[in-house]
Amino acid sequence: MAKTKITMFLDPELIEWLDLNRDEETSRSAYLRILIRKDMKSKSRRKTAPVATTNDKFSSPVITADLIPDDLKDYADLLIEWWTIRKQKGGSCTTSVANRIFKTLRSFPSQDRKEALEKAITSGWKDIYPLKKGYKPEEPKNHPNQKVFKASEVVLPPTLAELNENNANKFMEDF
Repeated sequence: MAKTKITMFLDPELIEWLDLNRDEETSRSAYLRILIRKDMKSKSRRKTAPVATTNDKFSSPVITADLIPDDLKDYADLLIEWWTIRKQKGGSCTTSVANRIFKTLRSFPSQDRKEALEKAITSGWKDIYPLKKGYKPEEPKNHPNQKVFKASEVVLPPTLAELNENNANKFMEDF
């Protein structure tokens, strides 16, 4: 690699900065080369993000009620509130995602849709999940082997009041 010699004129404060920041063994010209190489490496690592202009109505963190399908208009306020949370949590917000969410909501029973949206909002979820029903299985009613306890069928020992003191001592000796 061929090198080209250049001459540079620096202000006194630039020279002072170079002298303060370089090692004692490094010359001013070597330190300038180091700075230039570092800058070149950092610029080569930086990737310029392509500027994408999108016409997607759902890419905004705030959606309006007119974007929500007619059959889900009853839940428009909850959907609008949840969409903002979804965007803040890093969820992708596109038309296809919105259609998937709408399809998921439609699959829920109508009485569970509101609860599912409220749970997603309070929990800060990026998606909507079906409600879980109770964890305990219901006990069967009128099971044929179900035994009913009746106190009248059980022989109980007499109480101390029934035995009185003399009989109680005799009763306890027998055991």
